[in-house]
Amino acid sequence: MAKNLNSNATVSIIIPVFNREKIISQTLDSIRNQIYQNWECIVIDDSSTDGTLQVLKEYSKIESRICYYKRPQTYMKGANSCRNYGFSKSQGAYIIWFDSDDLMTSDHIERKILFIQENESDFIVARTQNFQDGQLLQPYFYEKKAYGITASDFILLKIHWYTYDVILRREIGEKISWNESMRSWQDYNYFCKMLLVTEKGFYLDKILTHRRIHSESIQRFLNRDSKTFYVELLENRFFTYNDISKAIESNTRNELVFGMMNLCFELSKLKVKSGYVEKVEQIVRDQLGITSKNYFKLALIIAGLIKKGHYFLNKAKKK
Repeated sequence: MAKNLNSNATVSIIIPVFNREKIISQTLDSIRNQIYQNWECIVIDDSSTDGTLQVLKEYSKIESRICYYKRPQTYMKGANSCRNYGFSKSQGAYIIWFDSDDLMTSDHIERKILFIQENESDFIVARTQNFQDGQLLQPYFYEKKAYGITASDFILLKIHWYTYDVILRREIGEKISWNESMRSWQDYNYFCKMLLVTEKGFYLDKILTHRRIHSESIQRFLNRDSKTFYVELLENRFFTYNDISKAIESNTRNELVFGMMNLCFELSKLKVKSGYVEKVEQIVRDQLGITSKNYFKLALIIAGLIKKGHYFLNKAKKK
């Protein structure tokens, strides 16, 4: 155990799970094998139809620190609802969000909690590396700024990390929640909100999570064609804008609006309709004015007809 580590602090690991009968045991084993011992693992089952619940039941018998619950029917189906419910059941002073198909290195918790305590910070960001068929793949590259971590950089995608990279203090988690209406890129929304509460975080340049690449994750990627991709991304950005727009500076807000305008433009080129387009048009009017909204609508019409219209799109952005 590291010398300066306060081992009395409990860490809550919160995991949503759905139909992971064949691999959830490996995830739980990686948690049971942690060097740091003062943890609790809260697993929330999202109405699995395979043998996942039986596996969880067996693990809860042999390991008292593992608790599992079924997602209440009063919560929407989905990983975000499970995370929010799991947080309500947790008691730890620190929170680690984790996924049901990934693995922790044995020093995952120890390194994170030592680093967050040494730096007296609100959160820590470690690193993740993919693996497939037992073989580690090329590590992710993490963009870092010399001046540290800012909300604006994360919102505008100048920096990024993954759900399981972070450990945060409970009091920060109590001020935010996972958006239960979102289908994709939920971690982007969550950490935008976290950074608007606190930017007091540091990078830990250690790979502490191994992210599993398997048939389901690959198939999910292959099934996300360009139409689905743009529809889901626009949905994510719209919900995120609604969640954070009042708390961010005007330049960052405008850049978010520009991003949504670009997505609407791409959907028009693909002749894909989305109910969010009209909502973005209203945002454009509110933020940029009626003239920008009219230019924006004209750009969308032209994009739908001949896949052009960038001139009017830029005019709408006042560029």
